[in-house]
Amino acid sequence: MVDQDAPDPQFNAMTARLLRREALRRAAEELNTTSAVGLEDALAFGRSHRRGRRVQNIRQCRAPCSSPPKVAGVSTNSHGA
Repeated sequence: MVDQDAPDPQFNAMTARLLRREALRRAAEELNTTSAVGLEDALAFGRSHRRGRRVQNIRQCRAPCSSPPKVAGVSTNSHGA
């Protein structure tokens, strides 16, 4: 009698190959900018990336400086020392 719980290496290899192929197909579809879905995803990513950089720049500009930037050869001491 055949053990029903025994792993089948051929089945496991075929399943892994099919899953990998499907994952690659989906990734290619998402990256394909010639399809409507792929183009929308690419544009949305670009918009969110630029929005994130703008927010980061605004936060950096609004953050209070604890000390002025140091410049080589320039003293920030008001007493000339």
